[in-house]
Amino acid sequence: MATQTFELVSPFLTIYAPSKVFNGDASLLRGQTSNRLVTGELLELVDARGVDRPVSGIVANNGIVALNKFVAPYFSETGRGDIVTGGAVPILQFGPFEADTMLFERVGDDAFDADGEGEGSLAAGKNADIVVGARLFAVPVRNPLNGATFNASNYVFGVGVNSDGAAATITSSFCVGRVSRIIGSGASQKIRVLFGIN
Repeated sequence: MATQTFELVSPFLTIYAPSKVFNGDASLLRGQTSNRLVTGELLELVDARGVDRPVSGIVANNGIVALNKFVAPYFSETGRGDIVTGGAVPILQFGPFEADTMLFERVGDDAFDADGEGEGSLAAGKNADIVVGARLFAVPVRNPLNGATFNASNYVFGVGVNSDGAAATITSSFCVGRVSRIIGSGASQKIRVLFGIN
């Protein structure tokens, strides 16, 4: 059975979900690519009609840094023929809406070792600072579909608390939403996010 990385809780008909042209590497749209787009992954708007996977910003011996750009969740099955051939991807552009996601900052993944590898694991579960009511930011996170490694070559953008502790970084970062519920534990854990709420 396929892993459901993102599940919309709010009624879909109440959400504006336009298709945007994917300006990144076209191989990310194919279902068989190891670093493919993952449902629920946060994509940045690069112009009025385009989106792209943000650059990770992952640096050896450093913490994660949140984005200061508008992002929206990718909302589709990966590998759909119309997306692969047409290159347009649907996003959930405006909130507020609630969704359960597996794309979040894990314990130990708020810092990178000398080789630029995240120090956590999927089984470790959420970062301790992710609690109900916490503000969430767009940060690089471990891919829940192939998360044995977490580095500048293997990441997706999800939600995190931007726990590098730099107040200036946090205040200039884009707040994606707030935690409304924590579901389960370990590798199958999900975070319910109220997107569009500061």
